[in-house]
Amino acid sequence: MIFMSSDSVYMQRTFELAVQGRGWTNPNPMTGAVVVKDDQIIGEGFHPQAGQPHAENYALDVAKEGARGATLYLNLEPCAGRNNSCAGRIIEAGISRVVIATRDPNLNTSGKGIRALQDAGIEVEVGVEASAARKLNEIYFKYIVTKRPFLAIRTATSLDGKTRTTACDSQWIAGKESNEHHQGLRASFDAVMVGINVIMREDPDIVCRLPRAHNPLRIVIDSFARTPINSKLFNKPGTGLLRPNTLIVTTKAAPEDRIRGLQSVGAEVLVCPELDGGIDAHVDLARLMQILSKREITSVLLEGGSSLNAAALSLGIVDKIYQYVAPKIIGGSDVPTMVGGMGVAFIEEALTLNRMTARPLGNDLLFEAYLREED
Repeated sequence: MIFMSSDSVYMQRTFELAVQGRGWTNPNPMTGAVVVKDDQIIGEGFHPQAGQPHAENYALDVAKEGARGATLYLNLEPCAGRNNSCAGRIIEAGISRVVIATRDPNLNTSGKGIRALQDAGIEVEVGVEASAARKLNEIYFKYIVTKRPFLAIRTATSLDGKTRTTACDSQWIAGKESNEHHQGLRASFDAVMVGINVIMREDPDIVCRLPRAHNPLRIVIDSFARTPINSKLFNKPGTGLLRPNTLIVTTKAAPEDRIRGLQSVGAEVLVCPELDGGIDAHVDLARLMQILSKREITSVLLEGGSSLNAAALSLGIVDKIYQYVAPKIIGGSDVPTMVGGMGVAFIEEALTLNRMTARPLGNDLLFEAYLREED
């Protein structure tokens, strides 16, 4: 199929619109819509939040009667098969051509919106900027297809791969631009997950500091419920107020009095199945992903230490890695790197990353890579 060059331009605009709902639309996808007539945009919109109207409705509301005979650009196939569906609204508006980046990955609905439009005599073209559209909604695609959260590791290291100094100082390894990007990541994910060692060592509050941004669920992997009840996770300094939205994931080895203490400061405590084969109790992260999925947690940003990163990678539950590399040398033979654990004996056993990109953020470099090839 041959697309007009302007199709890509208008499709890129749907992406720009869609990302304005980042962090708020889950478990729905981010969607944008653009109505074009006589090579002029006469209406556009995006899906602002789960439970709110979809992008098509906003764009058609703006276009009004001008939508009749116009072209509609969508980054994702419209919903169909229910009352007040987007496909039905498009048909009623008199749109003559619809350009769609990609089909909905949901097997229960995929193709229904396209067929509804075609049955109504509307010209439909699918595939413009399809790869970019899938990346935009990679969280949604993973969650819908596998019924598991999209899990990404986020780490900041020095040029020699260290995640902190010999004195356990790690807060300012990366620069301002990297930290701002990191806050954007937090706003994009449903949950941020750390290990108990990070809590004990750094006492982080794990909040998103961007204005009017989504604040993710804070998850702590804490097999023995050691999280201090006076930590910043629960207490807003200087206010006497408790922070909501914290999940402590522990095991049956955790003492009941510690569990009650965590609950007393507002934490939800989840006793998770343990990983088989170990001497000490360890949370089974793969089972945890299943539990989170049932709660409609579609994405998890792992900001754990090297041990938690190694555990997640060994279980094959990691989808993506974000690594900020600062132009600094820390050194130290006992200073941890991004991934701990036993390591591999031979190069051919190493994990090979795919689709790796690098771009500057101030003086740092941000590497993004995937654990799997694109489907």
